[in-house]
Amino acid sequence: MAMSDVEILRALKDGGISISPYDEQMLQPASYDLKVGKVAATVPSNDDTKDPRVDLEEKGVLLIPPYAPAVVYTHEEISLSTEFVGHFGIKSKLARRGLNASVGIQIDPGFKGPLSVNLINMTPFPQMLGYKDDFLTLEIDRLSVPASRGYDGEYQGRRSFTSQQLESVLGFQGHALTDVVKGFDDLRDAVNSVSQMSSKLDTFMRQHQAEVQSMQKFISNMMAEMKHLVGHIVGEREETVILRALTPEEARNEILQLFATSTEPLFYSDIAEKLRMDLEQVLEITTQMEKEGLISGMGH
Repeated sequence: MAMSDVEILRALKDGGISISPYDEQMLQPASYDLKVGKVAATVPSNDDTKDPRVDLEEKGVLLIPPYAPAVVYTHEEISLSTEFVGHFGIKSKLARRGLNASVGIQIDPGFKGPLSVNLINMTPFPQMLGYKDDFLTLEIDRLSVPASRGYDGEYQGRRSFTSQQLESVLGFQGHALTDVVKGFDDLRDAVNSVSQMSSKLDTFMRQHQAEVQSMQKFISNMMAEMKHLVGHIVGEREETVILRALTPEEARNEILQLFATSTEPLFYSDIAEKLRMDLEQVLEITTQMEKEGLISGMGH
């Protein structure tokens, strides 16, 4: 269980833990905030510079390029007796900005020295860390039984970079990750374009299908009309029909009256026969009246 600020202060006074230099403003209710130290490294922004190391006490600010890694040491040196174990992580305000931290599982009992942390900028924009900015949160636990021995690994008391720490920085190949992200963006745009094209194709096919169905209906109706006309022409006639000579206005009025009283669809031949009108005149007048919207329900 993490120690409270009261327990941390008591352990500092008793000498079980040491934080140097100590800043009371960094003490939180159940943790202690650590600051950016002078020792750091990241991908050089100047192509003529091959050394990734940065003296932040001199430079003042660490600029981490887009998608690039960095290694930062804390300003404070930590010392834990074998009664204590620590845990640390990046502060949430930096995580929200897109900085990710790769840290060890814990600070072992008996550790002494500054802490180092590997950072990576997960955004397409440069990120800045100022010298002595608070950037890590340290939690300390008291062990129920002190450890049998203290930490004695390669980071004990180390204040400069190991080759392993610089490996990720030195091996960074420009903006390869940026290119990957852009590649995914291009792929997404391509997928969206295909999706939009597919939608347009679906719309075109529906319109085409509707036009084909309309044409099939028109052809079917025309065939029915032709069949009806042929039957009318070649069928047996009981009497000779004498056609009436009507003016266009008279013909229009009679055709309108016929449609008003008819309960079934009328063919051109029906109109010509019932009104004893010339078939050519019927075709001309009814076609015009259909366009004007005066009649509907033709059998053609």
